[in-house]
Amino acid sequence: MSDAKREFERIREAVAAADESLVAALDARARAVREMVELQNAQPDAYFTLPRDVDVLAQLVERAKDFPAGGVRAVTTEVLSTCRELSSPVSVAYVGQEGGFGHLAARKHFGTAANLRSAGTAEAVLSDVERGHASFGLLPFETSYDGAVTGTLNLLARSEMKICAEIPVPRAFHLIASSEAPGPIERIYASSSAITACEAFLREHYPDATVIDERNGIVAAEQARNGEHTAALTTEVVAQLSGLHFVRRNIEDVADLQTRYVAVGNDYPPRTGNDRTAVALALHDMPGVLVECLRPFAERNINLFRLETRPARGWEFRYLILIEVDGHITDRPMLAAIDTLRESSRYVKVLGSYPCVDAG
Repeated sequence: MSDAKREFERIREAVAAADESLVAALDARARAVREMVELQNAQPDAYFTLPRDVDVLAQLVERAKDFPAGGVRAVTTEVLSTCRELSSPVSVAYVGQEGGFGHLAARKHFGTAANLRSAGTAEAVLSDVERGHASFGLLPFETSYDGAVTGTLNLLARSEMKICAEIPVPRAFHLIASSEAPGPIERIYASSSAITACEAFLREHYPDATVIDERNGIVAAEQARNGEHTAALTTEVVAQLSGLHFVRRNIEDVADLQTRYVAVGNDYPPRTGNDRTAVALALHDMPGVLVECLRPFAERNINLFRLETRPARGWEFRYLILIEVDGHITDRPMLAAIDTLRESSRYVKVLGSYPCVDAG
């Protein structure tokens, strides 16, 4: 046998072995997904979640050396999509309208296969989770322009629900249309909040267009789909759901604003080694009390990430203090610090422990 034929045989065997390994890996992933479903069914109130699709894609693209990056994304996307069909979708209730930022946060964290629905208000979201109508809820927790959301803080301080994830979402708006080049835009459909957020941009770039107020972004997108020389001003999730094309991205008047949402459920997620714990407390009215409430964390080298005061609505005290510290509630130093904090405070409630997420 010539050298060329021997080389050909080696290559053919290598391709066949790679194909067998690929099928074996696909079968292994399918089995793992089914085992995940069984675990979730056995413990429906526990917080179990696989890595987000976007994180899986990024990791695999980085690890691939010879296979083109675009091909890795295409193949992996199909694999992830098929695996979602093998699992029963998790039920998630979120605050706000369909197509809004709460919807975007839910879709971003739980994936497109999850059963996502608007429950309207934060009170309704918590009620749905408490009654078992939803496995998890999505609530706005902090905005980059106003700080902690007082209503959410007061609700969580009273509830048995636990924060199990944080999801930062940019407050970005986009102009979408049925074509990437729709020609002169004569009508722009948008919700009132989108119009307000992009008022200066619209005035500068589309001074002659008629801006029409619709009740939400979904309706705006449908109007833009059906008309000529029309566009919708809306969120990324509406663009994804509608299938319309982006004409202009990120046209909000004030850039870099974001809302941090939290997922709430009946259990803490396991520690990851890069976690954060949120605590709500009320202090006695006496000199030096704030220093004393922080001392248990400082003495145990627990980093204080955030401290903020908010009005306590419907409580016997005037203010609630929200603190976020690095670490998980199951860490021994954290447990000891919380126990010490209870001794010197009027009220202490651990709101949750959750993996840290890079806001960028």
